[in-house]
Amino acid sequence: MALDRVDSPNGLAQQAVIRQALNNAGVSPDQITYIEAHGTGTMLGDPIEVEALSEVYGQSQPDGAVCALASVKTNIGHLEAAPGLPA
Repeated sequence: MALDRVDSPNGLAQQAVIRQALNNAGVSPDQITYIEAHGTGTMLGDPIEVEALSEVYGQSQPDGAVCALASVKTNIGHLEAAPGLPA
C-alpha cells in the first residue's frame, strides 16, 4: 500500500526496523513464533503493519511452523490504567 501522506505508516520502514532489530539480537525471523502487533484498529495502519510483518515473518518454514499474530489492544483497548492485565 503506497501512501504519500507524511503521517501515514511506512511499511518498508517497518520492515527495515524489524530486520535491523532481529539482526541486532542475532535472531532469525523463523525463530519467532508469536508477535503482539500494535493493532491500531484503523483501516490505514493495520493493513500496513500486517503486510510489513508478513514480509519479514511470513515465509513458509520447512517444518511447517508458523508465526502467530495477535493484538490484545485491538480487542480490549488501551490499557494505561492496567498495563500488566494482558500478560
